[in-house]
Amino acid sequence: MEQDEITITLRKPVKLGDMTYEKLELREPTAGELEKASSATTNMGVVINLIQLVAKVPRKVVEGLCQRDLKEAGDFLEAFSEGDQTTGETSSQT
Repeated sequence: MEQDEITITLRKPVKLGDMTYEKLELREPTAGELEKASSATTNMGVVINLIQLVAKVPRKVVEGLCQRDLKEAGDFLEAFSEGDQTTGETSSQT
């Protein structure tokens, strides 16, 4: 993993009420955040929940992200899970 934290400058800022969100600050999720995010019934819901929890922004902000910003944030967070899976597969059985 190259980075533990990242700031994503949104290509299309999201306006919610009188607030405009221009960036997301993301970091490695905690076990509790992963558990809460996994309560969604779809994969997209899990991604939205996780971004919302880690970035500490309202869910409506994440729902308003353009596809490229959503993908960038999702890819960053997914990289932590991929690292865990790889670690678990390193032992060989003969």
